[in-house]
Amino acid sequence: MNSNPDAAQPQEFAFRQEFNCCKNCRCPNFGFTESSDYLAKSQQLGYPALHCKACGSYPPLVDSHSVNLVVAERAQQHLSKAPCGCSQCEPGFFLGPTVGVKRYGKTGANSQRYQCRQCQSVFTQPHIKNTEQLCQLFNFLSQGHNPQQIMQQLSIAPKIYYQLLQRLYHCLRFYSRLQEQRALPHDFIALHTESKVHEFSEQKRIWALCSNEVQSGYVLLHTHNQTQVELSQAVYYQQRPSTTLPALQDNPIVEALKRRYQLTLNRYHFEDLHYGPTSHLRGTHIIQPSVCAYAHFQLLSGFTHEAERFHHYIEHESSIRGAALMSCVEAIRHKQAEVYYIYHHPRTETDMGEGGNKVGWWNDRWYPADFGAYCSITSAQASATPVNLPRPMACQAFFEHLEQSMSKQLKSASSVNALFEINRALFNYVLSDEQGQTPAMRLGCSDKPLSGSQLVSAAVAAVNADHIDKFSA
Repeated sequence: MNSNPDAAQPQEFAFRQEFNCCKNCRCPNFGFTESSDYLAKSQQLGYPALHCKACGSYPPLVDSHSVNLVVAERAQQHLSKAPCGCSQCEPGFFLGPTVGVKRYGKTGANSQRYQCRQCQSVFTQPHIKNTEQLCQLFNFLSQGHNPQQIMQQLSIAPKIYYQLLQRLYHCLRFYSRLQEQRALPHDFIALHTESKVHEFSEQKRIWALCSNEVQSGYVLLHTHNQTQVELSQAVYYQQRPSTTLPALQDNPIVEALKRRYQLTLNRYHFEDLHYGPTSHLRGTHIIQPSVCAYAHFQLLSGFTHEAERFHHYIEHESSIRGAALMSCVEAIRHKQAEVYYIYHHPRTETDMGEGGNKVGWWNDRWYPADFGAYCSITSAQASATPVNLPRPMACQAFFEHLEQSMSKQLKSASSVNALFEINRALFNYVLSDEQGQTPAMRLGCSDKPLSGSQLVSAAVAAVNADHIDKFSA
């Protein structure tokens, strides 16, 4: 683990821009967007697809431009260094070295001004006040109180409540990213990703992805499929009947896997995941889960691009497979990254041999594990390779926390984004297990469980500290 608090700044980094290519890891065209083997727009299987004649695959076409717009939105939400640094030029946490600033006098109120070395814009470092009120807000939110209850308890108007909510969100996000950038290992990192439909009042149903670091169970990223960006109509969610794969845990494990593959084949195409009817949050559009997945894994590539080696463990769901692969094409080619399917199952019947079982249209070889089964997507396994997933239910634990802690009376995307992030900090830094360990302690972001007030105070102090000067070093 990287324990140096003054670790080097991230290297130059850019998100992938094009996603229409062969996604068969064993094909020579894997990840290449240009090939003489490609038929650029095939309707052979009834949907617009790229046809790779080298391996015979038909990956569905992806609206790369729309994915890039969502990536930009999500990077700003989850990885930006705001409220510190130049909002226009400063790359986000994990996304590259700072552009730097220089001191530029002071305001009439004696606050330090800075000038961006890249765009020359001038700004003032913020100073967060009302820490006690933010602590009270955090504690009420952690108890699952709805906005009306909190406004009454704090004796504040709705406008003040939403201002405080956004301030708390930005402080906690900034603080947690600072800690993660210092603590995440650079030799090897493994991430585990699963999906969930969050249900709110008035039939608002949000499809989300959660990714945690596997050794600690620390939640690094939680994104969802509602966006405030205007996109192509083709990428909006169509609200068809659910094609979500059932758990099938009463079936023998191999039979359950075969059934899941068959249900995937019943979709319009294998990335065409639907979870039934839903309604919009105020001011948003609902995007296809696969588009959300491509954006999610692009953001995850920020966490992994400096690691010497890394693994992605993803739930057995084809709508996120291509997104995971496209986040690490070069690393896969250079044997620095592996992507695995995992499947939770109680293994009520031992019908899976130690030598594995071939299942599905690509003859994927699945092997037994304590949590159920796993399958390598990126290599043709002749024998089982060790999969170290010590906290296989960590994503589910976070989903359950959100179910128990978040008010169902939510209407706007800005509130949902804030509350998801606030609860991510609560889950990582405050909630401890039977041994008194929090995910943040296991990752190395904290040396003890924090109370809500301690966490918020530390986050406010981090924002108010002179981090701009550190960024410009």
